[in-house]
Amino acid sequence: MPISPPEIKEVDSTSVACDGNGLVLGHPRVYLTLVDGKVDCPYCGRQFKLKAGARQAAH
Repeated sequence: MPISPPEIKEVDSTSVACDGNGLVLGHPRVYLTLVDGKVDCPYCGRQFKLKAGARQAAH
């Protein structure tokens, strides 16, 4: 059975949380910071991308 690509979720913020919702058991909630407009969850592989036109927070 082929493996489906990870979900890509567009967000308005450079800080996101992922708990694997959609997976049977999920995973621990992790808080991630987008770098260069994107970040991948280390548990489920879901990719978070900054929406076009959204401002990145100043460092």
